[in-house]
Amino acid sequence: MRLLKTLPFILAFYSLNAFSFGANGHRTVAQIASQHLTAIAQANLMEITDGDPLPELATWPDDIKSNSDWNYTKPWHYVSIDDDESFDDFERSDKGDVLEALNRFEAQLRDPNIQGEQKRQALAFYIHFVGDIHQPLHVGRRDDLGGNKTKVTWFNKLTNIHSVWDGGMIDQQQLSFSEYAIFLDNVTQEQIQQWQTAQYLNYAKESKQFRSQVYDFGDQSSNLPELGYQYSAKNIEIVNLRMQQAGIRLAGTLNDIFGAVQ
Repeated sequence: MRLLKTLPFILAFYSLNAFSFGANGHRTVAQIASQHLTAIAQANLMEITDGDPLPELATWPDDIKSNSDWNYTKPWHYVSIDDDESFDDFERSDKGDVLEALNRFEAQLRDPNIQGEQKRQALAFYIHFVGDIHQPLHVGRRDDLGGNKTKVTWFNKLTNIHSVWDGGMIDQQQLSFSEYAIFLDNVTQEQIQQWQTAQYLNYAKESKQFRSQVYDFGDQSSNLPELGYQYSAKNIEIVNLRMQQAGIRLAGTLNDIFGAVQ
């Protein structure tokens, strides 16, 4: 029986509550990718997933965080780099990070000797991590754990800035992931070609470049920034851009791997 389909009911219930932030974003990225797959790539991927659509796999790497058996995967969701550090020479975690994980799972997807549940899990991790690295705070500062320690209020509810970027601004749009994917699927062929030539390190550098805007809370005297419509209006286009880029780039790699007749 497939692990992705047979997590205990209690785990499924817990994960929906614990990891609701980010679910729509990851599913939207996967749906955008699905809309740009070739017919051959789509068919080959459906063999791996037993017909399950890619958005169904996209949140599994977050869902399993509530199971301690998977604790070792948590560092794979992000990479830490401080403001004054360069990607040319920065301290990497010996437990892995999102850059290492993307390369590793891409290699597993390309390996014809890997089949069955291992291939399905590799696909789920890969889909998810392409989304993660495009979220600016998954390329975060060490001192505040990628924004998790920076407390804010979001429409008068206490949270942290990481959660605002993971899902707060996305959920505030009140669109399903399929509706959001259609809304964002307006990318030109020139943009597609440009985005798909970038490497994983480029994805991370792009995310880091948005950091100053992420932490720009305006002129607030409170130690607890009060964020809402104004912050969302200033930043939602970045969120949308990053989901577009993630989806298009995910499609490009999956087409490259699975677009030939098997």
